Amino acid sequence: MTVFACLTCGVVVTGDLVETTLPDESSARSSNDGGEAIPRLRPGQFAVDPEPFGPPHVPTANDPNVLVSNGSRGTILINPGDVRGLELHPDRHRRNGCCRLDGLDGPNLVCPRCGSEIATEQSDCWVSWYDIRLEPAAVMRLNNKA
Repeated sequence: MTVFACLTCGVVVTGDLVETTLPDESSARSSNDGGEAIPRLRPGQFAVDPEPFGPPHVPTANDPNVLVSNGSRGTILINPGDVRGLELHPDRHRRNGCCRLDGLDGPNLVCPRCGSEIATEQSDCWVSWYDIRLEPAAVMRLNNKA
């Protein structure tokens, strides 16, 4: 089993997790069907996303009007129920969204002890998945003997 902790102060920010692979994107519900976003991973699982996530957003080579993420690679996706104690970012501009958090403006969850930017929650009504993504440079992986 694995837990993740704040790299700055060492406080544990997840429950016990087992690594899995990311589900296929095609299994996401339509983002326009009016339903609530669902967690991408089952409780107790985590997966590492090799693709960039979050800001900065940069123009694509084919169309300068289309922006893509050029943010962190290797973000750690977890089920929202596996978060332990993270708090909303004090900067309200990081907490945009119409119904919940859209996650487009960088990490929006911080460590409850030291305030380090730890994770990004995407849970707004227009997103296909309800994700929590831990920043790889802000957390450390601890192996738990279970």
